[in-house]
Amino acid sequence: MKIAYLIHSERDYDEVIETLNQLVKQNDHAFIMINDNDLRDKVAFVFADHPRVHISHTQEFAQEGDLSLARGTIIQMKEALEYDQFDYFINLTDGMMPLKSRKEIVEFLEKQPGKDYYYVASKETPELKKKAERYYMFTNLLAFPTSKFIRGLTRGNAVLFSKLGLKRKVDDAYQIGSPWFMLSNETVKKLVVHFEYVSNTFKMAWYPEEMYIPMMMEKFIYTDRADDHINNDYRLIGPDGSWQASSGAKPITAELIASHPEALFGAKITTEDNLDVYQDYFDIYNTMISEVEEEKEKTFIDPALILDSLKKAKENRQN
Repeated sequence: MKIAYLIHSERDYDEVIETLNQLVKQNDHAFIMINDNDLRDKVAFVFADHPRVHISHTQEFAQEGDLSLARGTIIQMKEALEYDQFDYFINLTDGMMPLKSRKEIVEFLEKQPGKDYYYVASKETPELKKKAERYYMFTNLLAFPTSKFIRGLTRGNAVLFSKLGLKRKVDDAYQIGSPWFMLSNETVKKLVVHFEYVSNTFKMAWYPEEMYIPMMMEKFIYTDRADDHINNDYRLIGPDGSWQASSGAKPITAELIASHPEALFGAKITTEDNLDVYQDYFDIYNTMISEVEEEKEKTFIDPALILDSLKKAKENRQN
């Protein structure tokens, strides 16, 4: 089985490098959006010759709650199919990492091959329709995910515009659920044909990453067959264990992980927020790696050596 990981990261250099190294050791590919320009350039240089690490350049920046995250992810799917064929596409947002070995994740997916996994919480409720039809003007501000003032201002303006008659006109039934998924190759090939649907439908929307997958699935996938997806994303999300609407992941604890053995991936796990958990899980994906794969991976240049060489070259030029 070959997996394409679709990643969005705001981590520092060491965490990004470690995450990529771990995910691609066993023939999987990583497609990553990195918000910081300097960091993106460094990571691109380190993995310039690596055949399974791909830095997103069509859209380089994304953030929680804004169109950019949903749009950037669907573009990653499209570009992934141009590189290779994958059995599954799995998205990982900032600070998310595997909680199981690759062997365990693959065995889980092989139990029901071709099934799609994502969580839908509700569909076309009056409250959801009212919220989704509004235009939210400030979701692209950098402070939007964390500033209560900006979020309040965004909601207030949306209500005002709605009263003035400025509403989104969408014929499709609004659905909402978690922003994480595990989608099959056949599904993704059909979705990317309609990648413009994301921008056309969710421009200035509130947390479009929570709506675009279930709505696209119903519109473009379940046209000639019944909806047979598994309504579970198999993610462990802090602080309480499950996805909460309009909220990014918060740090999780070892105790929370132990109480959810079914979870395949978890967030948030970072060196800054929960170093002990990070140390326990940053390399769990490769705990059952074969000797053949381990030896093959050694043929790639160690990123640390490249950076040391670059640093020494810079010092030599200065001298």
